[in-house]
Amino acid sequence: MFAVKNKIFPLEIHPPVLQIVEGKTTDFQREDRTVKPLHISRHQVRVQHHIEEQKGMTIETFLEKAKEAGEGIGKQMWEMLTGAVSEAARETGNELKIKKGNLTQENVLQMLETLQQNFDEHGNPIGQLVCGSEFSEELRNREKEWREDKQFLARIEAVITRKRAEYNEREARRRLVD
Repeated sequence: MFAVKNKIFPLEIHPPVLQIVEGKTTDFQREDRTVKPLHISRHQVRVQHHIEEQKGMTIETFLEKAKEAGEGIGKQMWEMLTGAVSEAARETGNELKIKKGNLTQENVLQMLETLQQNFDEHGNPIGQLVCGSEFSEELRNREKEWREDKQFLARIEAVITRKRAEYNEREARRRLVD
């Protein structure tokens, strides 16, 4: 069950979470100090098995039902996360609409501009882009084409350099507060 769930919603992209109890009210504070309520509701997946002629469940049937449950849980988690991210992007004006099959260099630069980038101790960008398989494939294909475009690579490097400076400033402010 968990193997199937983790295929749909990989552990690497799970946000850090605390246990949340349904029905409790809670909120969170955004970076701009706006307090937002957090809507909590229970999610569940139902998997049924009909017993025929008073026979129990075989191991194969049990594994199939566990797979169904894992798939259902993974899909719900994925939809919940992508829904929350989409809502936040819309609300903050960071929504980027790209027509299928029409990814441009400007789209990539705009994506880099809207991200709050973090860096490792050596100054290398860290993070990952989570996207659908079609967009991922298109991005990989375009990357192969654009790898030879020196002007585009220089523009990307300029954005990364600026993002690194923003990160260093943000981290310096954070350390002073702690």
